[in-house]
Amino acid sequence: MNGLATAHPDDATLGVWLVGARGDIATTLMVGARAIAAGLSSDSGLTTARPPFDGLPLTALADLRFGGVDIDDGPLWRSALGVYQRSRTIDRETLDAVAADIEVIDNDIVHVPDMAWDPGAPIPGLPSLRLLVDGLRARLQAFRHRHGLARVVVVNLMSSLPHPALSPSRDTRAGIEALIDADRKDLISPSVCYLWAALLEGCPYINFTPNAGTDWAGVAELAEHVRVPFYGDDGKTGETLIKTALAHMFAYRNLRVLSWEGVNLLGNNDGRMLNEPRNRTAKLHNKEQVLSGILGYEPHAGVTINYVPSLGDWKTAWDLIHFQGFLDVPMCMQFTWQGCDSILAAPLVLDLVRLTDFAARSGEVGPMRQLAAFFKNPLAVAEMDFHRQCADLIAYARRHLGEDTQAHADAPTP
Repeated sequence: MNGLATAHPDDATLGVWLVGARGDIATTLMVGARAIAAGLSSDSGLTTARPPFDGLPLTALADLRFGGVDIDDGPLWRSALGVYQRSRTIDRETLDAVAADIEVIDNDIVHVPDMAWDPGAPIPGLPSLRLLVDGLRARLQAFRHRHGLARVVVVNLMSSLPHPALSPSRDTRAGIEALIDADRKDLISPSVCYLWAALLEGCPYINFTPNAGTDWAGVAELAEHVRVPFYGDDGKTGETLIKTALAHMFAYRNLRVLSWEGVNLLGNNDGRMLNEPRNRTAKLHNKEQVLSGILGYEPHAGVTINYVPSLGDWKTAWDLIHFQGFLDVPMCMQFTWQGCDSILAAPLVLDLVRLTDFAARSGEVGPMRQLAAFFKNPLAVAEMDFHRQCADLIAYARRHLGEDTQAHADAPTP
């Protein structure tokens, strides 16, 4: 780090270190944060812009300093231009207005070509896991030092990759360290390296992907040791969001769901990666598990993910719900969900960054269960009903605001 200029520390500024920083979601959230801060767009889509969260002392979007890593070495401006050209979700006027900001951010995004192996088929000749983890730590340190940051939140937005094989060594901090020292790339995936480096640097960590590591007992042990919060897994943005919001209706009305079939069509890089069967195993598991926890039984629930390149960042989900009513009469509900993956995900990541930073400043350690509503596979939370998850998050905010949460128990969500 010799020779790096150090900015004057500013406790108001929060570092946001993105894994997959040149991907569509990361690009969209950075453009969006700068656009909202400049008054070029509303704060629509941001949960933290609504009561009661807007009463918490959350870091302002204008005070987020972005950086990160990516296996892609193209400039961030090219990524932003690509989102504009392919998806038209960022208008050209907004893109041009934040172009200078995007170029500045690009100086803090590092190319990491070695961070892309498949645990089932590790690539020969890569640096050792210890060198890779130490390299990530050095880059985090440089980012923090360069901008005088007191706080940095790390967010994993990388594409889905196969999980490594099971190993009892993941159950302890010492066991994971031993796997890293033994260079077991078959048991340690790139996502685990990012997570481990972040925690060792004392950075709160959010896993917005279905990738491995966040639910390992050894990770929880390290987080407890370094006294930082973390959470995941797999951001809930589309079809699964609808499922967890709608399924309770059938439970409350005692309408038995016989089958719930979902077909997902997407065409972005995630779609391309999920087209590989081993890459989509965790994603499908996360999407399939939500119904039984809400309904209290396991209906026939099929989920498929189809790669349709022409859709780009836009995704479509078609669901068919076959259910049984009074006098055992079978009935059917169908719906189609269409949305832009990055536009749905980007505000959630910004919400998570702000709420995670708040939790860290509040002295919280370990899994942030209050954030379950943001995830398909929320850590250490059995409740899958979206409304109840949101109620828990609202109650958390009100407790920190010193409000009587019981007085709000029967009140509708604001």
